Amino acid sequence: MFGIFWDCDGTLMDTEKSYAYAWKDFLLSKGLDLPIEDFDKFVGVDDRLVHQQFSNLVDLDTFESTMDELHKIMRVDFSEKILFKDALNCIQIFNGEILQACVSAAPKEVLNFKLSDAKIVDYFEFVIGGNEVVENKPSGEIYKKAIETLGTDKNIIIEDSPTGIQSGKDSGNFVIAIDRGMFTHDQLSEADLVIDKLNPEEIKTLFKTL
Repeated sequence: MFGIFWDCDGTLMDTEKSYAYAWKDFLLSKGLDLPIEDFDKFVGVDDRLVHQQFSNLVDLDTFESTMDELHKIMRVDFSEKILFKDALNCIQIFNGEILQACVSAAPKEVLNFKLSDAKIVDYFEFVIGGNEVVENKPSGEIYKKAIETLGTDKNIIIEDSPTGIQSGKDSGNFVIAIDRGMFTHDQLSEADLVIDKLNPEEIKTLFKTL
């Protein structure tokens, strides 16, 4: 049985930079002005760890409260408009043919918000957030749990960041890295395959080689 496991931010949705700018604006309101480049290292990292990191620099409210404030900043951007068209095309074509799950380092409630707001949550048989495992990405635990839940034996993981790629490889499965321009080709090279655009027929063909 085939299974495709999608990362969310940067893979399905063009949220990475908007998330960085939301953090930048939020921290500026707290008196901390950081260059936007400083946020690149947090791509694919558990939101709770990001919150903890910035809590060491400035006085922040609880994690939940901070996430609410970030979502208020970003809310205008969360819609079908920020979906990568190649990813949307794939999940629509795979729907009903290949089992799909969304696997994100973000907390489950944050992930559900994103998928529901973008109107794609129903394409996934299973959705799992980083707060539902003991060790979040880059550990492979989250992908192992998703695959066990779906019960698939041939699996392809689609990621866009070095952290996510490491998580997928740690789970022992085939990893496709989609180059969205956030990282160099060299930074994505640990994946089994690095591509510039997702093609559903090419992905289907890959399953025959697993």
